[in-house]
Amino acid sequence: MIERMPATPEAPDPTPVPDAGQAPALPAGTPWGRPAYPTYPPAAPGQLAPHPGTIYPPPGTIYPPPSAGYAPGSYPPPGTGYTPPGWGQQGAGAPGRAPGTPAKRRGGFAGGLLTALAFVAKLGYFGKFGLTAITMVVAVGAYALIFGWAFAVGLVLIIFVHEMGHFLTSRAMGVPMSAPVFIPFLGAFTTAGRGLTSDRRREAIIAIAGPVSGFLATLAVYVWALAQAPLAQGVAFAFSLSYFGFFITLFNLIPMLPLDGGRVTSAVSKWFNLAGLVIVAALLVSEWLGATVVNPMLILILILGGYSVWGRFQAARLGREAPPLPVRTRVLIGAGYIALLALSGLLMSLSAGWLSAHGLVNLA
Repeated sequence: MIERMPATPEAPDPTPVPDAGQAPALPAGTPWGRPAYPTYPPAAPGQLAPHPGTIYPPPGTIYPPPSAGYAPGSYPPPGTGYTPPGWGQQGAGAPGRAPGTPAKRRGGFAGGLLTALAFVAKLGYFGKFGLTAITMVVAVGAYALIFGWAFAVGLVLIIFVHEMGHFLTSRAMGVPMSAPVFIPFLGAFTTAGRGLTSDRRREAIIAIAGPVSGFLATLAVYVWALAQAPLAQGVAFAFSLSYFGFFITLFNLIPMLPLDGGRVTSAVSKWFNLAGLVIVAALLVSEWLGATVVNPMLILILILGGYSVWGRFQAARLGREAPPLPVRTRVLIGAGYIALLALSGLLMSLSAGWLSAHGLVNLA
């Protein structure tokens, strides 16, 4: 606790207080009604004080008087014995560098890379989407090794729009959700907080918002490609990007947890998740029988999907699952899911057909 110090009593003021309406009397000799102040500096013993009108110091006087050998503008004054660290060893100027020596600048690829990484790290420290920015840069670099920089940037942007559909919709519906995190060759993911699975309708809307957003972004690329001349520069790039964009939407609509399609179809019936497991397993078997390279991403998704589906059925058995939706709501969710699935498959086929017709891909 801080206590206040008691006030020191002041001596009474001997100056008489004038009556109301009467101007205060001025001391004798006060010019222009200004109060007389003590002179400065005080007079030395045996000397007379300067006249009240005297200007001090006199004009032209240098104050304080210069020391012997001191040239104005130089630092430090000669004879003081003080030299700042680093001065004087290699001549005047910046410490550690001879006069006239230009400063060395870090440049080149390494310097630019370090600068970019420092900027991204700064975003990661100060911004909510810092980790998103870092992982996006990593994903672009990984995809660029296979597809080139332009296609890698377009693909990552479509995935970003997809994930932001989840993020913004969940925030609008009062469900906290983390910013997207990208994993090269696996896409991206967001993490939802409490309340996502407590309402089947809300879960379905948040889940389908991602594929819808990615579909619309890809549709804009596809329409732009159609608006150009058949052999115009960039049309092949646009059709290739739209093909991959629609494929991403289709893949996410597989009715299996933890994919978006699994959460959407769970609102209709949890048995759709078993159908999704069968679909992914069939894809793996077809790759194996066709003597092609088995996609490790499908294996990972099948493992995660099996665990998620088992957890959903366990929750239903223990009575921890959200109550079922009305029939009308389930029909609307199912119809929207099928429409998005059909449109994505159709437009992906049309994009692949254009690329095949121009000899850019071989669908045989």
